[in-house]
Order: sequence, then structure tokens, then C-alpha cells
Amino acid sequence: MAQKKIEIDFNPDLFNNVYWHLKEAFENEKIRFIWCFGGSSASKTYSVVQLQIIKMLSGPDENALVTRKVGSDIKDSIYQDFKGIISDWGLTEYFTIQINYICCNLTGTYVRFRGLDDSEKVKGISRFKRVIMEEVSQFDENDLKQIRKRLRGLKGQQIIGIFNPISEEHWIKQKVFDLEILNEVETNISGKWINDKGNTVILKTNYLDNKYIVGPNFIDQHTIDDFEKDRITDNAYYQIYGLGNWGKIRTGGEFWKDFNVNQNVKKVEWNEDLPIHLSWDENVNPYLTCLVWQIKGKEAIQIDEICLEDPRNRRHHVCNEFKKRYPVERVQGLFIYGDRTSKKEDTAKEKGENFFTDVMKYLNEYNPKLRLQSTNPSVVQSGGFVNMSFAFKTDITIVIGDKCKKSLYDYQYALEDSDGTIKKTKKIHPVTKVSYEEFGHASDCLRYIITMAFANEYQIYLKGGRKTIPVTGKNISKNQY
Repeated sequence: MAQKKIEIDFNPDLFNNVYWHLKEAFENEKIRFIWCFGGSSASKTYSVVQLQIIKMLSGPDENALVTRKVGSDIKDSIYQDFKGIISDWGLTEYFTIQINYICCNLTGTYVRFRGLDDSEKVKGISRFKRVIMEEVSQFDENDLKQIRKRLRGLKGQQIIGIFNPISEEHWIKQKVFDLEILNEVETNISGKWINDKGNTVILKTNYLDNKYIVGPNFIDQHTIDDFEKDRITDNAYYQIYGLGNWGKIRTGGEFWKDFNVNQNVKKVEWNEDLPIHLSWDENVNPYLTCLVWQIKGKEAIQIDEICLEDPRNRRHHVCNEFKKRYPVERVQGLFIYGDRTSKKEDTAKEKGENFFTDVMKYLNEYNPKLRLQSTNPSVVQSGGFVNMSFAFKTDITIVIGDKCKKSLYDYQYALEDSDGTIKKTKKIHPVTKVSYEEFGHASDCLRYIITMAFANEYQIYLKGGRKTIPVTGKNISKNQY
């Protein structure tokens, strides 16, 4: 039976700028991956849905699988966008709309909606031209791997990912974006990049790119005012959901309550005139932690981190990496900090050997000096001292280098437990299946070095911020903070 042909003209004003970039990528068979990320009210999902509907009207073999991590989330999200746009465009008679299934009666092209909460649901996707992953930030890395492997057999098959950039430590950033050689392209949206291979395009958009928010088609002053309020009162939220920048939302319950990315994080460089201070944590999963610091007067600066994952998560691996980054002839002294309990004798080694004897041996040519407290500092009290320093309420200034990504992730996401300590929640590695504490390793290293390097200031803090100062032969008590 011959297919019914109709002609439909779409007003270009229906579409935001990101739509035209998506359209160009959809029609380029060389492109395998299309990532569309940014803020809310940016027309990310809406533009993808508009384009897929037009593709369904255009001809056969444009089938798509639309996924979310949890199937129950679909009905009230992207599925409603499909139904709403078809209705708004007056095209309802040309589509069959059922639960989790929409088919274009003119071409036979269809869209299925499926949650990936069941790994078995990834099977049988080879017949689709595209897989659209909405809210990719909720997916696991293995979900994408499965889709990549199973979406095969047809020419020009594509994977489209839509998301808000909630964390720079997310696997999308680290295992997808950061592994590509990206070339920025001049564009009329917030950002556009194409990788060297030419098979991946990344589009960034936010509410400022939406002509139905900021004009010229319509000015939604309420939405603009709401974003402006966030910019002033909750800039971290505004950076992610307003501008679509990578960041982290504070949800309450953070251990480092006074840590502020805008105030405590800067671009830093190695000062070769100053000694280096290394703070260690003995746990090897998810990585062996070694933080690289320098101290200038009352300012502590974390200039680097060496956090190596399996199979390079052993002491000699980290020490060798340190040697490569910081050659001995350029280092003006080296000091070692860490967990006092790591100094206990290791029964698997020779008598008297432990974690720190290994580190000192591997770094022997630097003539390192070991700096450990007689007992580990209280998590609650040392956390309070560091928090006050983050808030500039002590004599100590703490600066974290902007390239210390794993540390920054830890400082932002480590939570406070009911007893005021750092909550050490266990997590299973998706590949190795090893159980490990997700947060707290860099945070512990931070506590060790700050309370030891600034022991006098820490003791004053423990005494309630009071110190004794000699004046005219007599001692008086003065409040320092």
C-alpha cells in the first residue's frame, strides 16, 4: 500500500538555535554521539523531541528508542513532550499514541520509551536508528557501554545524550568528554565542540539561548527573575541550572560546610622556592591518595593530587609519579604527613616496616622529613578548625588548586554523619566489584596536614580561640578569633 504523502511547512520561529545544530548532527552519518547539555529552560530535550518528530514524518527507518534510567520517570517527562508537541502542531491525526509507544501513521516510523533500570531492557535495540538518553547524569557508565555495543547493524545509527552538568567528577565528564580531543567551534549557542575523529559533537545551551525566555519571540520575566535570584543567593545552583556549567549542588549535610568553590579554589602553580608537603591516606580504593601542598606563612596551598586507581594504586606507583612530576633537583625540601595509625608495624613486612617506611624509602633521594602527630586529630574538632579556616575565621588561609579534581569532588560531596564525623558510605566498583568508601580520603589528608602544619593555631582553636601573649612581663589572655 502506498504511503500517504503530505507537505507540512514549519515556521522557523518554532525552533531555538540549538535545534539547527542538532538537525545538522542528526543528518551527518559520520556522527555517532551527540551530547546536548546545559542549564534548565534551555530547550535541550524539547529541541531533540521536535527534531525526532519531524524525522518520523520525513520517512521510514527513523525509529528511536527513548530511555531514562528509571522507567517510571518517562511518563511525566519526555513522553509528555512528544505528546504535547504533536498536539500543539495539530498533527494528532497522523500519529498513533499509546503508552510508551508513538508511531507516525504516514511513514510507519515509531518511538519506543523504555527505562534502563533492568539491564535486560538494553537488548534488542539494533533495529533503532537512534537511542535518546534523557538525564544521562542518572545513568551508569555501563549503561552507555551496553548501548554502544548493541546499537549496530544499520547505517548512521546515533546515540543522543541530554543532561545537566551536575558534577565534574561524573563519568560523562571524566570517561567521555575528557578522553576526547575536542575542537571548539564558533557558534550562536553557549558552546559547541567536535572531536578530532569527527564522530562526536557536544552542544551546550542555557536559558540565555532560549528565545522564548529572553526574547525576541517572548520574554518570560518570571523565569528570568528566578534565575537572577539564584545568581545572587545560590551561585553554585545558578552555575549549573542557569548557565549550564559543571559544578556541584549543595544539598545540606556536607561535612565541609564552609568550603566554597568560588572563594577557596584558585588557579595555582608550583613555587619551586618553597618545600613540598605530601599528605597521604593508606586506602587503595577507589585510589591511593597523595595530596601535594605548599605552605607560605599562614597560607596552605594544595597545588596537586596524585590519586592513582587500580592497577597503579600502590605506594611505589604514586612515589614514581611524584618523582616524574617533581624532579628531585627542583624540590627544596620534602615533608610527609598522614594517618598516625599507618605507622603501625605491618605484619606482612619485615619487623619495624610500615606504610611510611615504604614511602620514605621510595622517596629517599629527597631526604624527606616525617611529620606525624602523636595521635590522630579528632575528626569533629579538626573538621571544625578547617571549616573555620575555609570561612576565613582563623589565621590560616586554605587554597585548593582548580586542577585537583578528585580532591574537590571529595571536599564538596563528603557528608557529615550523625556523630559529626565524615560519613564513610560503602560503594561497589562497577567493574572490579571491590567495596570501598567513596568519600573521605582526600578530606582525611586535608585534616592531617592542616592540623599538623599549623599545630599551634590548632591548639589555640581547641582552647576556644584563646592564647597567652607576654606583655610587660605578665601574661594576659587575648581572644584571637
